Amino acid sequence: SPLVPNGQIEQLRELDLEGFQSATLPILFEPVAGDDDANTQSLKDALGHLFAEADAAIAAGVNLLILSDRGTGPAQGAIPALLAVAGLHHHLIRQGSRTRVSLILESGEPREVMHYALLLGYGADLINPYLALETARHLCHEGSLAIDDPAKATANFLKANLGGVIKTMSKMGISTVASY
Repeated sequence: SPLVPNGQIEQLRELDLEGFQSATLPILFEPVAGDDDANTQSLKDALGHLFAEADAAIAAGVNLLILSDRGTGPAQGAIPALLAVAGLHHHLIRQGSRTRVSLILESGEPREVMHYALLLGYGADLINPYLALETARHLCHEGSLAIDDPAKATANFLKANLGGVIKTMSKMGISTVASY
């Protein structure tokens, strides 16, 4: 499945197999507050920095790029997930290195079928919607869901959204995720 729980992202991050190396690239930036703050950066600069980090990681032998927006807060904004994935995907195509890496997204932004379908369509190979999964766990603990087991609730969430992506693709006449 292209939609994965938090544990699988951690396994990929800690992967120690010959021929597989991962790197986590933050998709965060300090939004422009004004002309007088030299520490801020524009979204365009943040994308350029992301592209440079990806190129350096690939040159170092990394073949699993994990794009993560964990750490978003008052001082750090997240590059929109679709912009980060699609921008990097097309950058790597222009560089001739897209086929050497997998793009994995760890983001709090995607939460519904269309988000997942677009992210897959624009180059994401795996998506970890950590905030949506945490919300399902929280609702389970709070008693707002009929399911008592948080692991079952998150598995159901991922399964339902994968079913939605497959249904979307089948209506378009597409038979594989890679074709989307």
